[in-house]
Amino acid sequence: MSLSSKDNESIDMQYADTSTVEVHSKIYYPVNKVDIYENYMTNRKQLDYIKRHLAVSPRIDSITIHSFASPEGRYSFNKWLAEERGKTAKRYILSNIPEYRHFPDSLVRIAPIAENWAGMREEIEKNYQLADREEVLAIIDKPGVSDEERKKLLKGLNRGESWVYILKNIMPQLRYATWVSVWQPVGEVTPAPPVLQLPVGEHAVAPLELEPVTFPLIVPKIEYDTKTILALKSNLLYDALSWVNYSIEVPFCGDKFSALYYHQFPWWRWGEGNNKYCIRFLSIGGEGRWWFKPQPRPATETRRKRDCLVGHFIGAYCESGKYDFERRRDICYQGEFWSVGLSYGYSMPIGRYLNLEFSISAGYASIAHRGYTPSSDYNILWRDYEKIGRWHYLGITKAQVSLVIPITIKVKKGGGL
Repeated sequence: MSLSSKDNESIDMQYADTSTVEVHSKIYYPVNKVDIYENYMTNRKQLDYIKRHLAVSPRIDSITIHSFASPEGRYSFNKWLAEERGKTAKRYILSNIPEYRHFPDSLVRIAPIAENWAGMREEIEKNYQLADREEVLAIIDKPGVSDEERKKLLKGLNRGESWVYILKNIMPQLRYATWVSVWQPVGEVTPAPPVLQLPVGEHAVAPLELEPVTFPLIVPKIEYDTKTILALKSNLLYDALSWVNYSIEVPFCGDKFSALYYHQFPWWRWGEGNNKYCIRFLSIGGEGRWWFKPQPRPATETRRKRDCLVGHFIGAYCESGKYDFERRRDICYQGEFWSVGLSYGYSMPIGRYLNLEFSISAGYASIAHRGYTPSSDYNILWRDYEKIGRWHYLGITKAQVSLVIPITIKVKKGGGL
């Protein structure tokens, strides 16, 4: 689409009547995009308008590009969107400035604004159609409230109906880049290139049919974060005793909390009659953890930044199981147990894909025990009814030095719109 001759005349008149001109136009961006789509919203007309100004203006003094993202999603991603949209608009403008002007790109300044709250308020005041319009404006204007809290209040208003309306009808108007261009007075205009005079009358040359030249769409560089979805663990102290064990830990609520499941199951016997020695211990347990002091970013290049499951933590655990321990005729007990208590620990990265975790637990354990005596050939076990009872224990219940393998996935950075 091109501007009509009337539009062209109005642009030319600005330069004839004014010594300094400011021009405002908007390039709109689809949600989560930073490249330019000519057919999106009013972009075709806006882009043609920009090219016309750049072609007929006097000497350009400076250009400032204000670029915006809508106030939704994560602030860090919105900031990236606003900056990249400004860069895209800058490339478009520079590519359409006539070559003879020799306009340095340093005269085009980008001023990104991560979240367009001012524009949102203006749009809601003019175009919001629901009955709670004043409540929405009150939340936007509420003093002493962070932008994240403001988003939560808007999302919770009218059971989410207001937020859905804003996403659909208001947010698309807030994702744009606009430019302000300042020209030197007319007396300092740089001469335009000579105009080619074509023959008229019977010698007139038919106008050329030119293919439109469009600015290539720029594919945005998508950045990713590494997100830990779970961690696999093994207690090295148990491993040293050939005590088979494993743990699975899953983070939730960002880097603040996690849930741990662990399982220990050495189940061996050997010696005379396959009953002279026995180590059988089957237990399962769970632990909820609060990571109250995260680990700072590792200093070495071989370590990756961990998003969670590093630093200091405290936890509450519960565990139950059964056991059977025999050492010739000296120790012969079996039974069941359960335990509850608190844990404290610290986990740190030791390599690109490994963490090392230290923890200690203390609490209460209730242990039922039944003694027995093996026969001389260890083939028969007799119950010792004088060694039946329950032990109660209060103190240190566990100590762990665990090797940790974080399992991660790549997720698109941010999530803002």
